[in-house]
Amino acid sequence: MPGLGLLTLAARSCHRYNKSMRTFILLLSLLLGTFPVFAQKLPAKQLVRSLLETPKPAKVTETLKHVPSSVRVPVAVPHTVTPPAAALVQQGRTAQTAAQIERLAAEKMLTLRAPVAPKEPTLQETEKHIRESLVEVVGRSSGELMGSGFVVRSSSGKLYAVVSYHVVGRAGNTVAVRLYDATGKPVVYTGVVNAAGSFGLNAPDAAIIELPAAAAAHARPLKVAPHAVSVEDELVVWGTPYVAEGFARVDELKVKLVQSLKIVMDSPDVSDDFNGLCGSPLLDSRGYVAGIYSGHDPSKGLVFAVNARKTLEWLIVNYENKMTPFMPFKLYGRQILQIGPEETVGWVYHFDSYGTLLHKVYLPKYAGEFDPEHTELLFPDVRHGDFLEFEIVKHRAVERTISVNIS
Repeated sequence: MPGLGLLTLAARSCHRYNKSMRTFILLLSLLLGTFPVFAQKLPAKQLVRSLLETPKPAKVTETLKHVPSSVRVPVAVPHTVTPPAAALVQQGRTAQTAAQIERLAAEKMLTLRAPVAPKEPTLQETEKHIRESLVEVVGRSSGELMGSGFVVRSSSGKLYAVVSYHVVGRAGNTVAVRLYDATGKPVVYTGVVNAAGSFGLNAPDAAIIELPAAAAAHARPLKVAPHAVSVEDELVVWGTPYVAEGFARVDELKVKLVQSLKIVMDSPDVSDDFNGLCGSPLLDSRGYVAGIYSGHDPSKGLVFAVNARKTLEWLIVNYENKMTPFMPFKLYGRQILQIGPEETVGWVYHFDSYGTLLHKVYLPKYAGEFDPEHTELLFPDVRHGDFLEFEIVKHRAVERTISVNIS
């Protein structure tokens, strides 16, 4: 051992020095000789490491129990947020029990509020900005009022001015429409009729005009009602009658009949003052466009409109997909004819088997029950051997006649 060698060497050389020096050499030799003995029990590296390191705190174990599903809310937690249990450990609050941690976590989750559902629109909210949603059809050179209309946005994002077919006419016609911004300043756009329906109470009496992208800066599109109105519902109409300056509101329109494209309403005060409203939107209690104004009959106190959703789907969907829309007419479930864009059925005649005229109906002004899917509603007394004759009208001129035998 190195320590014993040092002691032997020290003993041999002690006679060369005085007494004090010999004592110092012996003590030093003893110290150097005994250190390796202790080093065998505690290695030098471990000794140095133990002297340099700070004492570690006692290990604390926390148990987070499963939070019941009744209080569990899926939330995206940022990485910077410390979980409750880890936060308690870091703060030295090691006395918290698992039950307390679970209670705290549950309370935290219960304070999170569920997303607020979008507020259901109302007629009053829509009417606050109705001026920015309406349009006027005006003469391109004179600027004189011709009819009313409104703005919608299709699912493709395009803006359209919806107007009356019998005001603007066939597709391809150039039309000027006037909008108003939030300050009341008029903005006039000249566009082309992209797609047109046809004339009459039982036809899609509407047309669409695509507006430029710049119109999005001030136009406020109306939303089309997802469902048809029901009998006894009350609607209001906003438009520009000839007798008024600016936009006017007509209310107390109660629905009497809803069938196919047609909506019939009665009103306590129907007069010629309603002229100019054709193309106006009919709004339901939520401010949705339920119908498109198509006419009125002062003698009977009736107001007419076409179903907005069916009509605009017929026009916009087919136009944007470059398809030609057709409307089928059926008799007892069998298709007897179909009409295309800008066509309508005018007079319908009922003859018996001998060619005697029994009855006739002018469909564009027929306010009774009628559905193209059930043409038999026009003549419930039709018999075997009779025949019906249909006048197909395009732009108010008879284009062709179709006869259908009842067999």
